[in-house]
Amino acid sequence: MIKTLKFGGTSVGSAANMRRVAGIIVSEGARLTVLSAMSGTTDALVRISAAARAGDTGTVKQTIEALRDKYASCILRLLDTHKDAAVERMEAALALISDETFTYRGEVSDKLIQAQGELLTSAIFCYHMQELGHKAVLLTSPEFMHTDPEGKPDTARLKKELTRLVTETDPDIYYIAQGFICTDAAGHVSNLGRGGSDYSAALMGVAIDSDEVQIWTDIDGMHNNDPRVVEKTFPIRRMSFDEAAELAYFGAKILHPLTIQPCKEAGINVRLKNSMEPEAEGTLISADEDNAMDFHAVAAKDGITVVRITSARMLMAYGFLRKVFEVFEKYKTPVDMITTSEVELSLTIDNTDRLDEIVRELMPFGSLEIDRDNTIVCIVGCIDYQQVGLAARIFNGLREIPIKMISYGANHRSMTILVSTEHKKQTLQALNDHLFDCTNGK
Repeated sequence: MIKTLKFGGTSVGSAANMRRVAGIIVSEGARLTVLSAMSGTTDALVRISAAARAGDTGTVKQTIEALRDKYASCILRLLDTHKDAAVERMEAALALISDETFTYRGEVSDKLIQAQGELLTSAIFCYHMQELGHKAVLLTSPEFMHTDPEGKPDTARLKKELTRLVTETDPDIYYIAQGFICTDAAGHVSNLGRGGSDYSAALMGVAIDSDEVQIWTDIDGMHNNDPRVVEKTFPIRRMSFDEAAELAYFGAKILHPLTIQPCKEAGINVRLKNSMEPEAEGTLISADEDNAMDFHAVAAKDGITVVRITSARMLMAYGFLRKVFEVFEKYKTPVDMITTSEVELSLTIDNTDRLDEIVRELMPFGSLEIDRDNTIVCIVGCIDYQQVGLAARIFNGLREIPIKMISYGANHRSMTILVSTEHKKQTLQALNDHLFDCTNGK
């Protein structure tokens, strides 16, 4: 069975955690392992980039020293015979970061600086595997993970180049690669965005024809609600691709939203596991639908802005909506929720980078209202319109919460509502209390 495993920053965040990960890789017989940077690294590198942009050399030097202490400590605790080589690798990475800040080239430097966390972490971990006596081979993801001018992964090139590198049939060879980072269409080191390591693992797993892609974090699988906010949540043991994609998109932090689609199209199961408790069952995501429960899970997505357009021109008109959505398409701003009446259109966005330009172009359509600081709450399950009482159960739980928007009917798997972010915690807890028997984990 060919397996691709991905480990997040917390999972490789210390020497002790790296030792645990090495044991998991061997016990799972992983063909390919994809690693994030040690926890906290990417945030530090982003600070360095921001400081370089502002000409703040003091912050650059201070943050580089903090990274040196962090990685040197890990190397000293983890390695023996490869210690000097790892320190040399660390110093080369930090020197590159420093050089880029003094010859700052904008986004090109930002992306190159941010790539060093994954490159350094994976190198240290590969040394550790080799010291344990394993045949570990370090790959460099930007050599085979490329994106097109639109920033989309070139999957055909990925399959061709990665399968050329992973040619050995020896089951004792462990290939180690980096998540997140890639090469853009201009030939510069780039990345797939924050959280993109999950997506990297899915794409790589499909490229080498894996039977399973495993995403290892510090949580025991996908929970029925956000355990950071809600009391008495429980892990979901089985979930369909479509449900997992819906939850990931609407805020379930355990999984990057783009991870599911490549695996769904290839028919490859995804398993979510806890690196701190490897024996825990986790969550299996597959094509199978679980119809045993009406409601499976709830997720929330913050940072939502509502754009409301009121116009008598909508009345008995055609083409109005097309013209509105062409504005959002022009500024590459996705829309999440939509509700309409005869004279009003309300829609939500989570990216306001181009909002001023969007508003300027929408003003001729009618009066506008911009409503910020909202949260989309998505309830996922078997919410069939033919089954009576399901909506009543949802809204009975929310009877004391002001709801701004409701969306249902696009599929039988989900219902979404919009609330002010100040009501997020109350909303999630109310849904947890009214929709799930959390005492029995179902």
